[in-house]
Amino acid sequence: MRKMIFSHQRRMLLRLAAAGMLATVAFTPSITYAQEKGEVAALFTGAITQGNWDPPGYAAFDKMAKKYGFKPSFIEHATYEKAPALLRQLASRGVKMIICHSSGYSAAIQEVAKEFPDTQFVLYSYAASTGDLKNYTAWSVNWDEYGYVQGAIAAAASKSKHIAIISGEEIPSAKRTHEYTLRGAKALVPDIQMDAVFTGSFTDVAKAKEVATGVILRGADILLPSSDLADAGIQQAADEEGAHTIGAYMDQSASYPNAIITSTVLNFDKSYDEMGELMTEGKLGGTIYQETLANNGWTLSKPFKHVDAKVETAVFALMDKLAKGEMKPD
Repeated sequence: MRKMIFSHQRRMLLRLAAAGMLATVAFTPSITYAQEKGEVAALFTGAITQGNWDPPGYAAFDKMAKKYGFKPSFIEHATYEKAPALLRQLASRGVKMIICHSSGYSAAIQEVAKEFPDTQFVLYSYAASTGDLKNYTAWSVNWDEYGYVQGAIAAAASKSKHIAIISGEEIPSAKRTHEYTLRGAKALVPDIQMDAVFTGSFTDVAKAKEVATGVILRGADILLPSSDLADAGIQQAADEEGAHTIGAYMDQSASYPNAIITSTVLNFDKSYDEMGELMTEGKLGGTIYQETLANNGWTLSKPFKHVDAKVETAVFALMDKLAKGEMKPD
């Protein structure tokens, strides 16, 4: 009798499979797996092996996942336009925490998070608001002080009183950085001239190099790259034309020793570790965590090169005042 029952069940399953009715059953194990193993996912605008923004971010994400026992997955080249669909796909399959590694994803999170209240959406870079969503948490770099400090460095180092900042797309963090870079530069050198350019791409190295060469020919001797992968073009132009630069997000001095004065270094490990810890403890809940000089959210690489030693001393004194709240970047 048992053999006949099993045989009957097998025939029923075969009939259902042939009729295409087992699609939901085939998908269910992946949902269960995500729930049981604590899957976390991340979206990156570019490749995790290229540039200076996504690679250190991915490294921090991978380290966090291993430390807290999550099952990691990630999507490269996740454009802002495709982000809503990608977030829905990940949340629908049961991913419990989705991290978006750019401020350009903020609109997509605001749109999708309310549809999946059981999924935690996290953003790293910059967020002005989480829209009162309890499942949207952000680690927001203080781009005001970041821009202010790099503007001060550029102004102090410039012999021509002409600097330039070159960014990719006009995302929130970039706009904020441009504004405060000019403030920091003018605070030190009131008559400084600053070219602020958006190339429209984080990956077009040739275009970034063309723009950089153009601003150098117009008199800029200090360039501030802020275009991720395309920064390579800016660094190449500076190297070829005898200008100087500031590395972005990680210490790039070894790659461009003839051009780089110092590099801004974001503490990706700190931010991502906090994401993992709070997710594990069930304490994510719509908060914006500021990453500042005061809490070791970012710093500058040392020693400075290609400038007088007094520049490094003055800049770190400025950073100390900002960190202690003795002055504001305005």
